Amino acid sequence: MTPELTFKLASNFAIIGWLLLAGLPNAKVTKLLVRNGIWPLILSGLYLVILALHARGGFDFGSLEGVTKLFSNPWVLLAGWVHYLAFDLFVGIWETKEAEVLGISRWILIPCLFFTLMFGPIGYLLFQIVRWRKGGSHASI
Repeated sequence: MTPELTFKLASNFAIIGWLLLAGLPNAKVTKLLVRNGIWPLILSGLYLVILALHARGGFDFGSLEGVTKLFSNPWVLLAGWVHYLAFDLFVGIWETKEAEVLGISRWILIPCLFFTLMFGPIGYLLFQIVRWRKGGSHASI
């Protein structure tokens, strides 16, 4: 399997999770596979497999140059992408559950989920603003 094919499969897999979360949040399949964390867990397993099979040498996270060199390996770059897919979806799941607890409308939540999918921390920030305005307490995951 090539990095490009793995990228496409992982990305499509994540998108299915996001679509279920946004479109059918209370469906049995969504609760079983996405909301309980199985979907990001599968992505996390893929991340581990990619690193175990393709990461060679040391990891230099101490400088931008070191990280640039690390990500020059397409497999390690792919692992980084899968890392984002897993963690952003995890945050989206938390946002969905938190919105339900606080009574935040799905119509307000969906843009937050979109921005979390596309821009991670910006979506999380947007959700925290909505959460704060609704009367939720500090950020807790």
